Amino acid sequence: PDAAGRASPPGLVWSWWLSDAPCPPQVSLSTGYFELQLLSVENPRGQLLNGDCCDAERSAADGDCGADECDTYFRVCLKEFQTEVTTTGPCTYGSETTKVIGGNTFHFKSGQKTGQNRNNDAGKIVIPFQFSWPRSYTVIVEAWDKDNGTHSNEELLIERSIYKGTSYPGEDKQTVEYKSLSANMEYTIRVRCDDHYYGSKCNKVCRPRDDYFGHYVCDQQGNWECMEGWTGTDCKTAICKQGCSPLHGTCNVPGECKCNYGWQGPLCDACLPYPGCVHGTCNEPWLCECEKNWGGLLCDKDLNYCGTNRPCKNGGTCMNTEPDEYNCACPDGYSGKNCEIAEHACVSNPCANGGTCHEVPAGFECHCPAGWSGPTCAQDTDECASSPCAQGGTCIDMENGFECLCPPQWTGKTCQIDVNECAGKPCLNAYSCKNLIGGYHCACFRGWVGQNCDVNMNSCHGQCQNGGTCKVREGYQCVCQPGFVGRHCEVQRNRCSSSPCRNGGRCHALLDGFMCECLQGFTGTTCEVQNDPCSPSPCHNKAPCHSLKGDFYCSCPDDYEGKTCSDVFLPAPHKVIDSCTVAVATNDTQRRVWHISSNVCGPHGRCISLPAGNFSCSCEPGFTGTYCHENINDCASSPCKNGGTCIDGINSFQCFCPDGWEGSLCDMDVNECSRNPCQNGGQCVDLLNDFYCNCVDNWKGKTCHSRESQCDSSTCSNGGTCYDHGDAFLCSCPSGWGGSTCNTAKNSSCDSGPCENGGTCVGGGDAFTCICKDGWEGATCARNIDECQSSPCAEGSTCIDEINGFRCVCPPGHAGPRCLDSYGASSSGSPSEGIFLHSCRHAGLQFPHGSRWEEECNTCQCANGNVRCSKVRCGRRPCILPKALPPADAGAASCPGGHECVEHQFLTCFSPPCHQWGVCSTPDPPTPLHTQCEPNSGYLDNSCAHITLIFKKDKVPQGTTVENICSELRYLPVTRTLAEERALLILCDLSYSTSDAVEVAMEPFSPKRDFIGRFAAGAITSALSKRHNSTVMLAVVEVKVEMLVECPPVGYLVPVLCVVFSVLWIFCIVVCVWWTRKRKKERERAARSEETTVNNQLEPLRSNALKDNRGKDIQYECKKLIGPSDRACDGAEGDEEAEAEGAPEEDEAAGALKLAPPPGAPGARSRPSAGLQASSAPLSDLLSVSGRKVPSARRRLASSGLLQTLCCF
Repeated sequence: PDAAGRASPPGLVWSWWLSDAPCPPQVSLSTGYFELQLLSVENPRGQLLNGDCCDAERSAADGDCGADECDTYFRVCLKEFQTEVTTTGPCTYGSETTKVIGGNTFHFKSGQKTGQNRNNDAGKIVIPFQFSWPRSYTVIVEAWDKDNGTHSNEELLIERSIYKGTSYPGEDKQTVEYKSLSANMEYTIRVRCDDHYYGSKCNKVCRPRDDYFGHYVCDQQGNWECMEGWTGTDCKTAICKQGCSPLHGTCNVPGECKCNYGWQGPLCDACLPYPGCVHGTCNEPWLCECEKNWGGLLCDKDLNYCGTNRPCKNGGTCMNTEPDEYNCACPDGYSGKNCEIAEHACVSNPCANGGTCHEVPAGFECHCPAGWSGPTCAQDTDECASSPCAQGGTCIDMENGFECLCPPQWTGKTCQIDVNECAGKPCLNAYSCKNLIGGYHCACFRGWVGQNCDVNMNSCHGQCQNGGTCKVREGYQCVCQPGFVGRHCEVQRNRCSSSPCRNGGRCHALLDGFMCECLQGFTGTTCEVQNDPCSPSPCHNKAPCHSLKGDFYCSCPDDYEGKTCSDVFLPAPHKVIDSCTVAVATNDTQRRVWHISSNVCGPHGRCISLPAGNFSCSCEPGFTGTYCHENINDCASSPCKNGGTCIDGINSFQCFCPDGWEGSLCDMDVNECSRNPCQNGGQCVDLLNDFYCNCVDNWKGKTCHSRESQCDSSTCSNGGTCYDHGDAFLCSCPSGWGGSTCNTAKNSSCDSGPCENGGTCVGGGDAFTCICKDGWEGATCARNIDECQSSPCAEGSTCIDEINGFRCVCPPGHAGPRCLDSYGASSSGSPSEGIFLHSCRHAGLQFPHGSRWEEECNTCQCANGNVRCSKVRCGRRPCILPKALPPADAGAASCPGGHECVEHQFLTCFSPPCHQWGVCSTPDPPTPLHTQCEPNSGYLDNSCAHITLIFKKDKVPQGTTVENICSELRYLPVTRTLAEERALLILCDLSYSTSDAVEVAMEPFSPKRDFIGRFAAGAITSALSKRHNSTVMLAVVEVKVEMLVECPPVGYLVPVLCVVFSVLWIFCIVVCVWWTRKRKKERERAARSEETTVNNQLEPLRSNALKDNRGKDIQYECKKLIGPSDRACDGAEGDEEAEAEGAPEEDEAAGALKLAPPPGAPGARSRPSAGLQASSAPLSDLLSVSGRKVPSARRRLASSGLLQTLCCF
């Protein structure tokens, strides 16, 4: 209860904190609820469980119960898991009873009752609990009729459903269907934890907080996850700004870097010099170490004034005299402190190229002739800078002038005069020739067509274009080549209209199809195949790259680390050898010392040690600066022509060309006529970013498309409006565009600088594109790329995104840039005192403990110095032949490890064309395989299985070979799992018996030749049923598996044992029968001999002896044959007791046997005539051991064997 005495609501847990430090997640009072959602109830006859009607006087067996339905409500009882469920007794875990929620039949759909009176919780029954959820339970759901006036009981049972199961807390629901003869019920059940409770038992408490005591949230398992910018076991330690000096900077909030006294800078890595220090630096606070050529206490005295200021002008020689003092030695004709006074400056004729020299107070001045400029007339004036040539003419700069190379339709000094093409009389069979702007038009005689009226319409000569075949049929008819249509085969069919290229590929129409120009990282006919992330290799410093699923791993050399091996690994302690080299401790050499580079020149330079502790850096191409840290701006020379935008790279650049230009330097005019835009026999003339069609036969328009108007929807570009103007057209362009067809941008959309964070803007008119710097993305480069999205840090570590990078916060026991290095924690828990687990040496490379990498189709893992790899027989890898690659990618390697892609004559094509495929070369010839388990062979055994993959052929990418499909199977993760302990061979071929199918033979090489093949086939078939990223595997519609199913052979042991036991049975029966007959004869002889002896004194003893020993004959004989320790017959215990009492009792028993009374004597018991009944059981019961007809007193068999038991019988 609270202070007011009110009870706490169900499920509310009160907590008290006893200290100001937060406790870690702990086991405490559990809380949650069991939820049952009714889906449907069907009681069509409206009857109770006992057969009566709910609201009628008669039984349901007599007919319909009437229109008055049952008033149905539910009672749910939740109790412990019971093997034999009892419906009575307490509901241990809780119970709940509803109100009347329906009649005979009603349904709920997604928690809503159909019909009227819908509500969000209709049909939902909730039972809360405040204990550790036991997972296993029994739930009893009962439907009852309410207010039944026809019966004595107020509540009558309609139906009862009992369900026993196991549920874990979560969102998933289990559906239960219950059906009986009278009623059906369907409902779902689930268990959910309350807020802040987690775990499989709802007994783990975790409440997120963001205050002085911690900054964390809770994951799905109830564990703490520090908020971004916080770390530590209690998430109270702020992560300082990246690069902030750990020695001289601190932070109280994430991203902060507060400098200690005596230090400054954004990263607190710069010391504060002595106050007043001008040209000095410091390594420790409050020092002033002078820079070169500076001296004095405050480094304010210039020791090289001449070199710093260069005060002497006009070729004077400067000489340092004292700090901040100098003298100038002036050449002839100059005087003054700085040689600034010209006495006879023109004596040396400084003006070149015919320039005239004039002396002025400041020296001289050159008056340059036309075509030259500069202070000494040495610079040639570029007359082409103003682009004087019009109509697409090419300007050539000349000395004191320029020359325009005009298109054929134009002439004049600046290509502004239209050439009169009619002067050359080009029209052959025409009424007249009409000169046009940039062309001409021939008015042909009837029956003649063509640009020059040289084609006879009634003749096949010259009618069909693009290789079409002409046939005379009521005039002529053109039979076009594939890829062309139209009356004269002049229109090229555009196979790119359906956008076949995927993943951002650019489509190019060809004569017989199309070609996709894929973005980097994709390949295939339609750019559907993602390239190997290791091609080209992203690893630096000659580190080999290993492909992972959607990622890559660089196996770094000993002295490098990082995602791409670009960071130098400098473990402590180390010793400086020289200005370029340090020695570090290692366990990999006999000297236990590495000599590695100090990386003073960074990742793009090579350090050269010089005497006296100096050094110099030899930079890689594309870098400069003292430490090779500056990327050379390759765009400084403005290499891109014709308004192209230059994007600087590393020792390279890229030009983004404006419309109408192409090529690496934007120096190639795009031929707009290459796609044959002119229709109906029009001739295309290429212009700058435009084209012009010379129409024939009274055709009009931009593309000669109409006989009525010059305009269509595509005549004017960029939203321009077209107006018909006689034999031509005019375009009214919107703001920002110009040109005859509104295809020239007047104002650049990049003028406003829309690209942020250093992005480069490329655009024209109203559109623009931003080329972002590394680490940024988005339309305006405003969004920071989340490098943590690819999960670069090892499992269990925390990734913190940064600008163009990331940082991994490692958990205890892990270290390294990506937390891949593991070490054993010491007793104190300090990582520095732990023992590092061993890394692995494999193929001449070093891999850290716990790392995984791929070798062809196999996966390898390093575990404390041991390398374990799967054993899939990979075969030779398919690849794209270099001659089939586009010219831009011809140099790209499609085979790993420097292997070449060579042709192979035995590749089987599954979906043509496949001429572009080859296989990767191998240094050694492949080992021949000797196996009977081959596709289409029909061979099966315990380890050989056959899988038939049936494809939907139209979904298989073009250019797919059988080897491609087989390679996909070998690279499946489940294949590598199957091959962890044994080698696995997978062979593929076209199926001989099924169309559009590939047959796969699979054989695991197991020494026992067991049934592992069946397991492998089932595992791969299950993997194929799941969704894949591979386009080829998505085309599989059916999988058939063929394997050998037989029982293991029993061998020869069972038949031999059966024969031995049969012989023993027969022998025992014969011995028993023989022995019984012999004893019968001995008793008869003894009886006859005793009848002749008269001894009345022994008569009572004889009578008792016979009575006691007749039933013990067989037991007595058994005792003689078998020792006491081996007997298990009835009476054996008694015999052993008799033996313990002494020999006199045995003699008495023997005497009793000899004095048996004659038949019919008083006190004597009549014996069976056969003499075989030694007990009350018949002989058939005694000898029917195999039929289990042994009396209850004879069922204890001796452990010594079957023979002894039969002897007892």
